[in-house]
Amino acid sequence: HWFTGFSSVLKEIIDSGYFISATPAAEYHEEHRRAVRETPLERLLLETDCPVAYGRENRYRSSPSDVIRSLKAVAAIKDADKETVAQQTTRNAQALFGLKAQVTYR
Repeated sequence: HWFTGFSSVLKEIIDSGYFISATPAAEYHEEHRRAVRETPLERLLLETDCPVAYGRENRYRSSPSDVIRSLKAVAAIKDADKETVAQQTTRNAQALFGLKAQVTYR
């Protein structure tokens, strides 16, 4: 889930095989951005934590479609293209939930 704790704890979580999720707060929340930066893409999931209010200066109520904001934030933090992030985080979710669904990215 939306991790903002110590880097040493994050490393232990990742090394234990768990996933960390990125929310739209990765657009502005520095501790969350750090956790996303330190988490390998192969251990990241995208989420919205909906319904919740996000934003520091311009608050808004989240919706499921805000997963795109999570995607864009992760891509920017990781300096990766959105398609790569979408494909890998989809594979991660499929592995976590045991899904075999085919997903189209375009």
